[in-house]
Amino acid sequence: MDYMLDREALAASELIYDGCQEQPVDLDVSLPDYCPDIQRILKCQVYPRILSKGITGDRLELEGSYTVKVFYLDSAGTFVRCCDSSDTFSVSIPLKQSAENAQIIAFPRVEYINCRATSPRRLDIHGAFSVCARVMAQTESEVVSGIEGDDVEQKKDTLTVNRMVGLGRQQFSVDEVLELGQGKPTADNIMRTDAFVAVQDFKVIPNKIMAKGEVYVRLLYSSGESDFNLEAMEYAVPFTQMVDCDGATEDCMCDLKISVIGVDIQIKNDYSGDKIFFDAQIKLFADAAAYLPSEVTIVTDAYSKKYDMNIESKQKSMDNLVQCVCDNYVLKTSLSTEDTTVTKVLDIWNEMSTVSASCENDQLVFKGKINLCVLALNEESRPFYFERMADFEYAKPYTAPAGNLRCSAEVCVGGISYRIMGAGLEVKAELKLCANVSVQQTFKMITEVTADETKPRARDQSAALSIYYADAGETIWNIARTYCTSADAIRLENDFSGDSVENRRMLLIPM
Repeated sequence: MDYMLDREALAASELIYDGCQEQPVDLDVSLPDYCPDIQRILKCQVYPRILSKGITGDRLELEGSYTVKVFYLDSAGTFVRCCDSSDTFSVSIPLKQSAENAQIIAFPRVEYINCRATSPRRLDIHGAFSVCARVMAQTESEVVSGIEGDDVEQKKDTLTVNRMVGLGRQQFSVDEVLELGQGKPTADNIMRTDAFVAVQDFKVIPNKIMAKGEVYVRLLYSSGESDFNLEAMEYAVPFTQMVDCDGATEDCMCDLKISVIGVDIQIKNDYSGDKIFFDAQIKLFADAAAYLPSEVTIVTDAYSKKYDMNIESKQKSMDNLVQCVCDNYVLKTSLSTEDTTVTKVLDIWNEMSTVSASCENDQLVFKGKINLCVLALNEESRPFYFERMADFEYAKPYTAPAGNLRCSAEVCVGGISYRIMGAGLEVKAELKLCANVSVQQTFKMITEVTADETKPRARDQSAALSIYYADAGETIWNIARTYCTSADAIRLENDFSGDSVENRRMLLIPM
């Protein structure tokens, strides 16, 4: 016998990819004619950026570029010079299923880089970086919400799901003319640029998200007017941007991420010809996902009071985003230079940072490390370079929802200040820590239900009531199934409201 099944659509987020793919870096670089010979390499690093991302069928397609930058001392060992080389890359990653509506979080991670000078004008560079991604797809399934039949007992659960109703991806740029600070020497050449985004606030309006924030720009430039020809500058450029997100409403919970995908800064002359301005164009990419809560009732178990029942089912897992949490933290650390005395810091910056988050004892705990890079002068006024890893841990009060939690975290390193302390530095780094907290739900999804009328269930009808001694931990549902009655009838007969028996006791079972 087939039963009539009531079905309901379940739209939920499912993690269909979470991993990394390594990309090699192999370069044989000859110095341009305008670069002086190499005496000693100070620093070599690869800077990858993801420029575009999308899904074609069941494959994640990522494209980007990377720049390898080498800081070195010239032949006299007095001045810091820089050369760079760039290339593009593309990555195609198979997914476990195709997805039309998916949130893609992708970022590069530097693994290692080795650089050696094979001659005063030639560099041999080998390394690797990984392209990492998390893809959350919006999937729709039909679940059984009810079974029609007088003989059927059903166990139902109500799932609360934050359903993705809007998804937006948008590229835009922030353009600004930056002026050198008073007393700073004019610029001849830009040695290093860096930029990151801090979203300060955003507001959801129908089909759009209005974001407000700042782009922090750091640069290191050389000047012929300075004895040591290196100067560092920092700027904060405010921006307001409207991001299209079809389907978003004011009631939505939104996950908005804005990342830097390109930095182009050129030296600009003023009316008198002095090079005191920088023409900056920072390309940004906004990822937005909007979620609305919804409730779905599903049948997780059933039995017939008359016949043996066959239930076909499968396991279903989904990730339910419950909150996006961000906070600021100031990391204080000391950097030792061992036997070298620092007399001046030319530049200090961060490369490569990692972070993880977990919910522990009513706290959201962030743990990670950042790499601090320092270009400085020693007591002989000669440039040298050193870098140190700094660990951090920060706990924020947080009442975590019940269930199997998954936290995806990210860290952004903002302003870095320092104080010279002989053979080292005392450093303060401003960190912005964010985590998406999701509840991973796994449940049995019933697909088909039939009863075998040739196998009637034995039911004792010689008495109106039976006596049963239940052990602690037994569920009313399983007891009712055994006696071919209903769980509600047992609760009513025994003036009982729970789902399971706490202590061994006698129960009256209506027959």
